[in-house]
Amino acid sequence: MRLLKYYLFLPFTLLFNFLMAQNYHAINGSPYAGSLATGNNPASIVHVPFAWDVTPLAGQFKQTTNAVTIEKFSFLSSPGNAEVSADQGTKKRFVYANQDIRLLNARISLNSKSAIAFGANVRNYVFANSTETNWQDTLYHLDDYMQANVGNLPISGQFAGNAWAELYGSFAHTIIDNGEKILNAGLTVKINRGLAGGYGRADGLTHALSPNGQNYLLTGGSVSYGYSSNFDNLDSNKTASANRKIFYQKTYSSLSADIGLEYILLSAEDEEGSDYAYETKIGLSMMDIGKNNYRYGRRSRLAIAGKTGITDSIMESKFLNVTNIDNFNDSLATIVGSISGIGGAFHIYQPARVMINIDQHIVDNFFVNAELTIPILPVVAKYALFVKDINLLAITPRWETKSLGAYFPILVNNKQQVWVGGAFKAGPLLLGTHNLANIFSKNKTQRGGLYLALTIRPGKQLTREDRNPKNKLPGNRRRSLECPKF
Repeated sequence: MRLLKYYLFLPFTLLFNFLMAQNYHAINGSPYAGSLATGNNPASIVHVPFAWDVTPLAGQFKQTTNAVTIEKFSFLSSPGNAEVSADQGTKKRFVYANQDIRLLNARISLNSKSAIAFGANVRNYVFANSTETNWQDTLYHLDDYMQANVGNLPISGQFAGNAWAELYGSFAHTIIDNGEKILNAGLTVKINRGLAGGYGRADGLTHALSPNGQNYLLTGGSVSYGYSSNFDNLDSNKTASANRKIFYQKTYSSLSADIGLEYILLSAEDEEGSDYAYETKIGLSMMDIGKNNYRYGRRSRLAIAGKTGITDSIMESKFLNVTNIDNFNDSLATIVGSISGIGGAFHIYQPARVMINIDQHIVDNFFVNAELTIPILPVVAKYALFVKDINLLAITPRWETKSLGAYFPILVNNKQQVWVGGAFKAGPLLLGTHNLANIFSKNKTQRGGLYLALTIRPGKQLTREDRNPKNKLPGNRRRSLECPKF
């Protein structure tokens, strides 16, 4: 089985390197999202009933795959009992994972029409997929795998991983406010530092039965893989602190941006309360427009098949004692027609996407939010290196006050998987899961994830008069959300 694993590296390009990894779905569209709202739309930081808020710490991870199943484990059980097995059958396999950590994110209202937000984030995305292939747990040798996939040729796959740190600053301003509707616009500019990047591709791998019918021959295809050069300088003989310093020294900066608009239809009822109630809120944003820069590590390679007489048994023997990337490169060189190093700079695009968000007030403190995510790069940059966001559609009913909240996001991702999530807010704490099955089932943790945020707000909710007395609207007080006191 160990031999077969190295052959699978080629068509799947690290597909089975499953990773536990910007998704705080519970608070999509919420006026209480604060600085976290910049992750969906930078324009949404203006129409907020607080002078400021601070999120000292937030984090989330989300992943999904049909390549493996994690059994005997839920978020409420011990990870020591977990068992991981490859999913069998003939299908296209995929892995998506993302995670982020937010540190000292803050939002400040400058006046009734302008607000800023800023903070630091660390983010990571992993994306991989393959063409249709067959896998069974009875495939003990490479020729078994090749025989099972004669009808699936050619075999191709791709992998990309992109991790970066960012410092961001957002500014949003009210363009139109006539007492019945509001139009806000926002911009976020981010200074990025590419921490780690890598990719792998397998294109058009083919094999055929040998003339004597005893073996399968590798007949075509190419493999390429690259990674960021900061991995080359890690030394097991040095301390963790020294390696960390070396690792960060070989990183490079870039810029990215988010832009957004938010249209708000205010409540028509004339009731006592704050000026921040609304009936409908519509957001349109374009997120993560940018890329992260890297230089190739010295072990990056491009290999093209073409050497005659390379059988399955030869490939098994060549990779029998492979223990590191240098061994792998040496062994690969013996079975391909040509192999060359890859040098210079490369970049991986961030998960650029358009987001459409509609937040509808139902009654009292009940709302329903719908958010559609449309990826950009797979359409406009087919051959570029990029990572993808798994999100497609999220519909979130919520009951929410300043201090308490209950949320039930229904998520449909771009692999047509449907998850029912859940979250609650208690004071400054927000805690949620992308998929409740991660808690109640012991074989679903490969699809879902968790998120947590601590957000501190002032005790008083503002009216526009509090922030700027000149903005008082005589005879046209907007209906409050009638938030109960806790």
